[in-house]
Amino acid sequence: MEIWQADPEGRYDAAFHGFGRCATDAAGGFRFTTLKPGPVRGQGNSFQAPHVALSIFARGLLQQLVTRLYFAEEPLNEQDPILASVPPARRGTLIARPEDAGTWRLDIRLQGDDETVFLEV
Repeated sequence: MEIWQADPEGRYDAAFHGFGRCATDAAGGFRFTTLKPGPVRGQGNSFQAPHVALSIFARGLLQQLVTRLYFAEEPLNEQDPILASVPPARRGTLIARPEDAGTWRLDIRLQGDDETVFLEV
């Protein structure tokens, strides 16, 4: 599992690397400890909602799977161009929910009911 994200001010710069990689455990679980990213500038001075880019690598996959993690109840989710391109009924597969203070959970499903939306990159 890999992540890539902006810093809390929405910047990608050398002061905050925003990259992480880890293996999953035997049950497929993983965890990253990081800072919540800020909104990232998009085209035409618009903003993308705070998000974390996720890449999944595994034996048997010919190429990585790419998706995004968005945060529940984030006001900018409504105008994020990537999230808006996902059919409304499937957007929930990209929305992390708070578990505890400062802890967010996103379950990724590779197939079947509630399969996570993966992006073509």
